[in-house]
Amino acid sequence: MDLLHKYWRWLALIVLIIVLTNSRSLPWPLVTLILGVAAGYLLREGWIVWRRAGGPPTRSKVTYWRGQRIEVGPPRAGPALPDIRGIGPALIYLIPGLIFALVAVAVVLRNLGL
Repeated sequence: MDLLHKYWRWLALIVLIIVLTNSRSLPWPLVTLILGVAAGYLLREGWIVWRRAGGPPTRSKVTYWRGQRIEVGPPRAGPALPDIRGIGPALIYLIPGLIFALVAVAVVLRNLGL
């Protein structure tokens, strides 16, 4: 069981490759499901990597005085995007995740006749 726990990502990649190579002979809902799960996983991992690169995002006003960072005022409401400079390593996950999501949507639209 420890072996499966350790190498489950490789197994998932092999299953994804098998599904993509046999996509014409498999039912389209199965192909869409597999692509959607892969897209969701890659987008989640990319978001985690992006947030980790710059630390937790802050929504309060920041000022610097004598080289020290001072957060002024209450935190602002709403979500904050991570620092855009930390997106580089996350693109390894985000770009294939976005491609898989778009392909899954295209498969659904093609089979619904839209």
